Amino acid sequence: MLIKDKKDLLHRNKFLYVVRRVEEKTHIIPSGFELDRILWGLESYGVTKLYLIRSISELEQTVEHYVELLKQRYYNLVEENRFKEVFIDTFNLGEIFNVAKSIIEKEGLEGQVFVNISTSTKLLALGLVIATWCADLSKMRYPPVIYYVKPLSYVHVDLFKYKAKLDELLKGKELRKEDAYALLKEIDLYLKKLLERGYAWGRDKIISIPFMPIKLPSEFEMRILAILENYGGEVGKIEHLVEALDPEKELKRRSKHPNRALRSKIAYHLKNLETRQLIQKIPSKRGVKVRITELGKVFITPRLLRKIEEES
Repeated sequence: MLIKDKKDLLHRNKFLYVVRRVEEKTHIIPSGFELDRILWGLESYGVTKLYLIRSISELEQTVEHYVELLKQRYYNLVEENRFKEVFIDTFNLGEIFNVAKSIIEKEGLEGQVFVNISTSTKLLALGLVIATWCADLSKMRYPPVIYYVKPLSYVHVDLFKYKAKLDELLKGKELRKEDAYALLKEIDLYLKKLLERGYAWGRDKIISIPFMPIKLPSEFEMRILAILENYGGEVGKIEHLVEALDPEKELKRRSKHPNRALRSKIAYHLKNLETRQLIQKIPSKRGVKVRITELGKVFITPRLLRKIEEES
């Protein structure tokens, strides 16, 4: 009987583990000044793991209060080390892209990934969308979900209202202390509410953003982009790319003229990269310069998730 109980216990634990794997729900959320728009997404979809994207700039200190409120709300995730804060340069599109893409593909192995683009800056939201669309679905259980939470109201509407009240009060010939105190008390209560809930209040609806898969550059094309970046962003002629690559490693078949064959391969892939606006060809007296574009730099920015993976 005792042995049977142990077997039953093992089967039950195995079942619970499988269920948890199936129901794994990971959210990637930028920190910001809008607590309601974070909470509603988590409550609507459910959450078992949370990555909070935070900025390394001094501006991030102003959202510390909202971060603490979020931690208090999901204290169990903090205790289980499933509430992770990721500090990056949120004004660097390449860094945003690579960090987010790494998290999405890593967590997508285990379950569903949700990306909230409602809070923080437009640049960060853009980087998250690009990273999600470029995620390798072959490595994930489900396509990631991008969503936007539409609030019922924004703070600026009431700010205009209070500005009008102040103007009206200050224009009065006789400024009564009672009126001034009442208005200041009302503004004080409003600011306390702002501190607790952020710049957007209430919950209207969640808007799901369609998933549009984007094909990434091939490994060979990524090496070309990396060489361009290492050369300071451009090379004076295609031959410099040929010299930087090893024909024996890059050519699948042996050739009597390996450098010529490698040059042909590079030229073919440069055409693909130019069509996708990842490089730019510039005619010059000595030939054709090849320059990496800002979009090309996004794809080859070094990934910065080593610390996150070590802590996982």
